[in-house]
Amino acid sequence: VALALVERFHAFSSHSRAGVFLRAPGVDWGDPTPPFKRYPGAQRIALPPATSAVGRAFGVATLGTVLWHANGVSEVRSGLRLRTSPSSGALFPAELYVVASAVPGLARGVWHYDPDGHALERIGDAVGDAAGAGAGDEASSPDAAALVVATGVFRRTGHKYRDRTYRYVLADLGHALENLRAAGAAVGVDVRFLAAFDEARTAGALGIDAAEEGVLAIGALHADPDTGGRPERPPTQPAVPRWQAPDLVGENSAPLGVTAAVHAATSLQSSVPGRAAIPPTASPSADLPVDAIVLPRADPTRADVLQVIARRRSMRRFARTPLPRQDLAAVLARMSGPRPVWSPALRIDVVVHGVEALAPGSYRYEPVRHALLPRRVGADLRDAARAAALDQDVIGDAAVALVLSIDRAAFAADPLGAARGYRHAFLEAGLAGERIYLEAGARGLGVCAVGAFYDDEAARLVGVDPAREWVVHFAGLGVPA
Repeated sequence: VALALVERFHAFSSHSRAGVFLRAPGVDWGDPTPPFKRYPGAQRIALPPATSAVGRAFGVATLGTVLWHANGVSEVRSGLRLRTSPSSGALFPAELYVVASAVPGLARGVWHYDPDGHALERIGDAVGDAAGAGAGDEASSPDAAALVVATGVFRRTGHKYRDRTYRYVLADLGHALENLRAAGAAVGVDVRFLAAFDEARTAGALGIDAAEEGVLAIGALHADPDTGGRPERPPTQPAVPRWQAPDLVGENSAPLGVTAAVHAATSLQSSVPGRAAIPPTASPSADLPVDAIVLPRADPTRADVLQVIARRRSMRRFARTPLPRQDLAAVLARMSGPRPVWSPALRIDVVVHGVEALAPGSYRYEPVRHALLPRRVGADLRDAARAAALDQDVIGDAAVALVLSIDRAAFAADPLGAARGYRHAFLEAGLAGERIYLEAGARGLGVCAVGAFYDDEAARLVGVDPAREWVVHFAGLGVPA
């Protein structure tokens, strides 16, 4: 039932030139909501400048650095307070909360991160309730210094993007969470994301309305001043089933219609004690076909990731200068990462407009072998790519359009259920999308993420079968104009 609701939502929220034929109850999204949450009267701790914690032992300054690089205000432009991670329409629905257990310099408690003032606001004492929402997950081990709870304020995005809101909120959050993880690694904090947690219980501990502000992800922060962070643990399988889907919300009765319904479908409810399942890693593919193009080895950049995040901006104007093939190889290697965080369902296609020593056309990227598999080679796809992306010039003008899809069978096989797998796959796409920004930024290249596209035309562009894969994200990559 939950999978059927996800499929209905995805179809309903898809764009096509012929229009949307499915209909769901209308939602009164109201006027634009405030861009920042406020807690008047709350105990408030101003955090040190985000760059001051580099080289320090873990404490409140280091925590502040990680939070700022995930969701802080990095630039004020024409009155708009832009963040360190991109957001569809610059609406920034994400909110971050800290459940502090053992952070030097910070009292135990539940805190809200105020990105506008770069401060923490104390909103509760129920550390046990909030931490217990994910208790039993391998990531939430007792030595975690804090949990970072990430939520999405649906109406911030919904008043503009309507019933496509859940897609945008998840992808935006994935970008911010990749920054959280990258910034943590830079200052010696190991961020391990939980695969499972009880959304309703967590929302209760935070004192938020779960229907309006959904709990979407939790990261456990571990710090070791002697080693600068522990290595990532291998995935573990559940000892005892622990999680179940909650009662589904009917879209006819939910104030936010299909958005509330799909969020409920992708949520979990704790049942019996045990460890949470973690999605499996992707398996190596079969031997490469003879026409596969093995990419050059991707040398890591030496750029300071904190500086890259701090100066990150979306680039909407590209030069017609061909992109070096080595740079494309490095971006693709960074995108795929060492292994999936939440889901092995992500697939990457590359639409080449102008890359040195690479014929124009579309290719499927094979990450295990770091190779491109030709699909439509020798074809100039600039106009088709631009048209698929709602006629946005940024996708046609870029040297490369990166198209991310999610494999339906792969996310449906998620150990925590097919609907939860849908959420995991979207978050995984957001993580990969932000890695494009990080690697491209380190190399002086420009990037612009795009979440608006005609779903059917996007599928045809890269040759995917919508019965097997859904396109979820675009990004233009190239040399800045």
